[in-house]
Amino acid sequence: MHAPPRLTGLAELTRVRILWFSDWYDGPVTGLAVHDASEYWYVMVTEDYGEHWDFDPRIYVLHRLTPEELAVAWDAHRSFAALNMPGCMHTPPCPVASAIDAGELDALRERWPPDCEDAYLNAPAIGWFKAERTA
Repeated sequence: MHAPPRLTGLAELTRVRILWFSDWYDGPVTGLAVHDASEYWYVMVTEDYGEHWDFDPRIYVLHRLTPEELAVAWDAHRSFAALNMPGCMHTPPCPVASAIDAGELDALRERWPPDCEDAYLNAPAIGWFKAERTA
């Protein structure tokens, strides 16, 4: 997550649509969004790096990822969605497997641990946007 000073020098963006989330706490925290026909990683802005959820509506910073990073993010999203994990906010939603092996989720968490997205926090920021609460 980002602290409010991360917004310094960034423009407020409009017409940003969240496609999916990879982290959720009473609403999306991180994930992929689209702005001006391009996809970006979004990260929520909070006071005290997540100790307080003060902004309503929530505020997010958009980060430009490389094509390779976007491909990895989509691969992770589709893989978790296939196991019927929440995250899809796009239409049509990702396909879901009818039967899931108990070890598959553990294998995905090993392949894509939560900290694998940490590098996206330092990707170039293009601006910030507000999103209404979804919870």
